[in-house]
Amino acid sequence: MKDSRPTATLLHLIAGKNVWHAELHVLEEVCALKTIRVKFKKGSSVKFISHLDMMNVFSRAIRRAGLKAEYSKGFNPQMIMVFGAPLSLGYTSDSEYADLTFAEDYSPEHILKTLGNELPPGLELIGAAERTVKKNIMSDVSYAIYEFDIECPENITDSIDHIMTLSELFVEKTRKGKTKTVDIKPLIVSFVIENKKGVLTAKAGNSGNLNPALLAKALSDKTGGNVEFRNIKRCMQFVSRNGKMVEPISSEAVGAV
Repeated sequence: MKDSRPTATLLHLIAGKNVWHAELHVLEEVCALKTIRVKFKKGSSVKFISHLDMMNVFSRAIRRAGLKAEYSKGFNPQMIMVFGAPLSLGYTSDSEYADLTFAEDYSPEHILKTLGNELPPGLELIGAAERTVKKNIMSDVSYAIYEFDIECPENITDSIDHIMTLSELFVEKTRKGKTKTVDIKPLIVSFVIENKKGVLTAKAGNSGNLNPALLAKALSDKTGGNVEFRNIKRCMQFVSRNGKMVEPISSEAVGAV
């Protein structure tokens, strides 16, 4: 009987080589992936675009720009992108962020130029950086600053200042048809009123998020007057690094050396 051992050995070597090539191919694909964090403005002409619609707008812009996005696996692949804390309808912003994952090694400058040219009026890319930290922008954002006009009776301004010195500030919050009473004071970092203009620095993101409209409701309940915040704009967002508030596309935030 002819010895089949050399043939078996050869097949084993070929199989091993094929596995090695397959592993190398997977490694090359993983290494090619790059996540770019972009910063953009959301103007008044697009202030009623929802969080979900914003993702669709960016998906279409990426396709028009000819960029190779990375897709999720499964029966319904989607572009891999993560946006920061949702912005309420009707609010504008100078400081929105998204983490976009690509299948090619694009530079932040290339994304800023090519993608920026394809966004509709009202959306403007103003910054980009490669993200190497594990946390995506949704889970990383910790604070936000808002500016707005304040409409309220003249005689309750002093009452508002007094309320902000209290250790607690309870208000009813309704979400998905359920109402509960919450203390929003721990979410407020600072609140300044000057000439009917308000500047609110508050916690934001997954760990706790304060919508300025909820603060207006709490102040109305406490003062007995009608307090409204109008023309609300999110001016800045921050991530937390070593106890400091850091801009999300800074080198300290994204993990760049």
